[in-house]
Amino acid sequence: MTALVAYATHSGATRTLAETLADALREAGLDCDLVDLEEAPDPSGYDAVVLGSGVRVESIEKSAAAWATQHADALRTRPFAFFSCSGSASDPAKGGKQKATDAFLATLDHTPVATKNFPGWVLMDRIPLHERVLLKSMRTPTGDFRDLPAVAAWGREIAPLLQG
Repeated sequence: MTALVAYATHSGATRTLAETLADALREAGLDCDLVDLEEAPDPSGYDAVVLGSGVRVESIEKSAAAWATQHADALRTRPFAFFSCSGSASDPAKGGKQKATDAFLATLDHTPVATKNFPGWVLMDRIPLHERVLLKSMRTPTGDFRDLPAVAAWGREIAPLLQG
């Protein structure tokens, strides 16, 4: 059973989540490749696919949305899961909801076997100046909010779903 874990990241937080997830899937018995979307991976050679994307200004990364559209046929014909990574996902007022994820999923013509919104980080030194200004004006909390044990647990949870 082969799985592709493909990700789009802006500041690197999504990559760390994807690495943790791929490790958990391997421990669950899947042969798993971890690939940055910048490398344009082809999902058609895999039995299952997990796509991860950072969230910036209430949108998933453009490269993730474009990749999912380009490979819609392949994603529709195999188990597919999606996760997002956002500093705002740590906000308890959101109750685990993420507008960017909901908007992205609404564009798909199929339903993922699993979806999860994970907290990432808001590290100002890794964010472009224009976004820093916006985040500061919104009084966005800064810090590293990742919960890697929760990512690994989700990997163990979705492994059977990806295996069909």
